[in-house]
Amino acid sequence: MMEHLDLILAGLPEQHRVALQWFHTHAGEDSAWPGDLIEGMLLASKAKGIYKPAWMPYALSVRQSINDPYPDREPKVRPDGTWSYLYFQENRDPNARDSEYTNRGMMECWKDRMPVGVLLQVCERPRSRYRVLGVALVAGWNEGYFLLEGFSPDGLSCGCNPR
Repeated sequence: MMEHLDLILAGLPEQHRVALQWFHTHAGEDSAWPGDLIEGMLLASKAKGIYKPAWMPYALSVRQSINDPYPDREPKVRPDGTWSYLYFQENRDPNARDSEYTNRGMMECWKDRMPVGVLLQVCERPRSRYRVLGVALVAGWNEGYFLLEGFSPDGLSCGCNPR
């Protein structure tokens, strides 16, 4: 079942919609750390790989760092522009998933089909650079990995694991 990002974003509060739209608009770009968006609203966290703002129950974004201790996998881009990405939870023990508020935010995203923004570090300090992968649905969780299904540039996502 294909899903369209515009339909999902239309029903969100402005703050959430604007933040996710930033990730979609900048998909494919390499940039420095994303600054505040509006009124000090962050798009990601330098302290944690999963950013779950206090103002909502959902995770807003995930970030993979070059020297991250977690075994994230490389994203797989499909010919139609959609992509999948296995992102490892915070906390190396899959049985302790729900002990981290960030993982609980990702589980809420999965439960309510709420997208997250995705950043991949492509260059280390002192000139850190991040590739904006775009926006993805959390399509599942297995043995510590969140399955992320990314939207194509035209806003479509299969929303599921097509393997």
